[in-house]
Amino acid sequence: MKDLLAGYVVQRPGRTFISVAGVAVGVILVVLTVGLVRGMLRARGERDTNSGVELLIARREQFGISVTTLPMSAPIGLADDLRRITGVAAVTPVGQYLEMKGEGGLGIRQIDGVEFESYAATAKIEIVEGLPLPPSGDFAIVDIRYAADHQTHPGGRITIFDRPFKVSGIFRPETGSRIMIPLATLQAEIAAEGRCSMILVKTADPGRQDEVAAAIGRELPDVRVIFTRDLPTLFASGYGNLDLFLNLVTGLSTVISLLIILLTMYTAVTERTRQIGILKSLGASKGFIVGIYLRESLMICTAGILTGLLIAISIRTILVRYLGMALSLETDYIGYATLGAITSGLLGAVYPAWRAARIDAIEALSHE
Repeated sequence: MKDLLAGYVVQRPGRTFISVAGVAVGVILVVLTVGLVRGMLRARGERDTNSGVELLIARREQFGISVTTLPMSAPIGLADDLRRITGVAAVTPVGQYLEMKGEGGLGIRQIDGVEFESYAATAKIEIVEGLPLPPSGDFAIVDIRYAADHQTHPGGRITIFDRPFKVSGIFRPETGSRIMIPLATLQAEIAAEGRCSMILVKTADPGRQDEVAAAIGRELPDVRVIFTRDLPTLFASGYGNLDLFLNLVTGLSTVISLLIILLTMYTAVTERTRQIGILKSLGASKGFIVGIYLRESLMICTAGILTGLLIAISIRTILVRYLGMALSLETDYIGYATLGAITSGLLGAVYPAWRAARIDAIEALSHE
């Protein structure tokens, strides 16, 4: 059986190579797409945990691409309400905007609008080069990672909203968005005067943040409270519409593998009609014939999976090491891609195998 299978696989090396490549492409598509999306979001979640604040406050009806990417619909006055609650040491409003002209990755970048004085006091960031962010105008500050990756210096220019913004300074640590502009500028740009995306809250005693969160919930029942300590878990488990997108990618790769294997096995049956007749004349059963094609499909899928994983991991290593991209290896989706490829390969081989088993031995022997 092993020699027979090996002979079938190497009999048409070009077709076998294309089939393996097709399965591998599906695996690569899943591993890299999921790794890029989740890696970038997880990196953002980790940066938000470095903000030095304990609580994120938003309105209950606000929903965005993630727990820390929300529309600007919360009133700025909410900050004053929070300041009056016992245990709150400092608050600062933050506006968020997703610009679909990022420098890489998913092709998007987040711009945060902040009131620098209150933001620096609440989130504990500091300017390490240049000047603080002014209250308004076309100015921006960038974090140390962005400055290093883009060779950006104070006095330089970056394009935001299709116009140049002057870089006034560089800040650390890496927290929140890598690019921040005056909140007033962002509000004016998107017609959201008097509104923000969320309020960051610094508690007087981090050890009593649960008590402060409970007090906020009692005093302001229309808001939702998010603990920054929970952000890594939230980013790792909940992505809203992005989860649907990732599942669609996985499903698409499965369909690609199924169609490729179906076409390959169907063509193989047509080309091997005479060989099938010989096997039947020698006493091969229908189950034996079906088993040949199912095993051949499994061999192709296994080779495609291993090839795809090897290529995907190699590409991921290059992107992370040399381009600094946040691209993770998600074991759950690697498992889904592997299971999907094997399942689609077996399903794709079922009809051709069934067709081969039903071929009449006499007709098959007379086939040219």
